[in-house]
Amino acid sequence: MRLGTSICSAMGSADCISVEKEVEDKSTTVLTSKIDGGVFFKPNRPALVMSSTSWTPDEDFSILLEAALMYDRRVAATLGEEDSMDEGQLWIDIKSGKQFDYPRLLFIITGKGPDRKKYEEQIKRLKLRRVAFRTMWLASEDYPLLLGSADLGVSLHTSSSGLDLPMKVSHIICLLQGCRKFFIFCIVT
Repeated sequence: MRLGTSICSAMGSADCISVEKEVEDKSTTVLTSKIDGGVFFKPNRPALVMSSTSWTPDEDFSILLEAALMYDRRVAATLGEEDSMDEGQLWIDIKSGKQFDYPRLLFIITGKGPDRKKYEEQIKRLKLRRVAFRTMWLASEDYPLLLGSADLGVSLHTSSSGLDLPMKVSHIICLLQGCRKFFIFCIVT
């Protein structure tokens, strides 16, 4: 699975991922580098957060967007950055491989559905510095590969009964048997 062009293409203006365009050398991506035949995570890679959705009203993605905005603003405040700060130096630092105390976050949200465009428009208006979103549809064979690469999984799907794990979470757990790590945040109402 190679998501290079999908990952590097911002939904609006440049963001903390799109400024780090993949180089012609196919041995490096936003997340990994190939060194002496082995593939390794880049030290300054973004944390990969994955969520799948059918983009319907029973999945309130405004919760995730608000959390992303809060993370972005709190990191900026902790680092003493002002809202009016020029992002140019941050982009230069990212491209040069600078290590940061707080990781960039790359949210990949997979799925198709009626509310997708609505949330994509909201994402474009957020003006995030250290958080980027990508929405895409994956082939069935690529879905478990992306799940296995993720640092964090988020399910915002509400249970139909309100008493059990939503089926999407159960599906993710079944797909990930044997994976070394994966965390799921789930809102059950």
